[in-house]
Amino acid sequence: GRECLGFTRQDLKNYLRTKRQKELKFGEAGSLLASFADKSMKDSSFHFTVQLDVGEQITNIFWADPKMIIDYSVFGDFVSFDTTYRTHKDYRPLAVFLGFNNYRKSVIFGAALLYDETVASFEWSFRSFLDSMSGKKPKTFFTDQDPAMAKAISLVMPGTFHRICTWHMKQNAIKLLGSKYVGDHGGSGAELSKFIYNYEDEESFCIAWEEMLDRFDVHDNRWFPTIYGVREK
Repeated sequence: GRECLGFTRQDLKNYLRTKRQKELKFGEAGSLLASFADKSMKDSSFHFTVQLDVGEQITNIFWADPKMIIDYSVFGDFVSFDTTYRTHKDYRPLAVFLGFNNYRKSVIFGAALLYDETVASFEWSFRSFLDSMSGKKPKTFFTDQDPAMAKAISLVMPGTFHRICTWHMKQNAIKLLGSKYVGDHGGSGAELSKFIYNYEDEESFCIAWEEMLDRFDVHDNRWFPTIYGVREK
């Protein structure tokens, strides 16, 4: 059964990607690097870097243009890291470093095409991002609940506060709770929003949490202990 497996679905995806040794088509890598080189020649502030594997094949690619770098210097106190985009037919993750400007409009600080979603790839992308930003680390870094991301953040940015993106958390809750969630206007979804925004002291939070588990009869649900375990984030 599923409970007896020693690996997750993400582990399987990462293994298959490595096993198949996916490569960019002939000409794709050259075209991409030529485009980046051209941008770099026109503007020395354009930053890009690539990572090669033992077979001299491109694995991970990171880039940031001058506007991204300037925006980060002004608005880079917090960064949201998102890998939910899939634009390549082989489902290479497009990782985007995002933030808000003074008008609360989304701004992009950098982007990367990743080979897989392992600690090594995330660690490389985070180091590449910081290198492009003259080593300036964000105060707060938002991600989903991916443990590989959390590990990489602790290695590269140990002084940065790692927080869970509420949007991703709610999406996970919808998938795993189903009918018990019922959106933000009822059910456990409305209760979860209260835990994010309403409780300011730990004792009230913990008491309300136990009451919520009783009310919705979700003591046996696997997701609740997991999210409770990282409640400080």
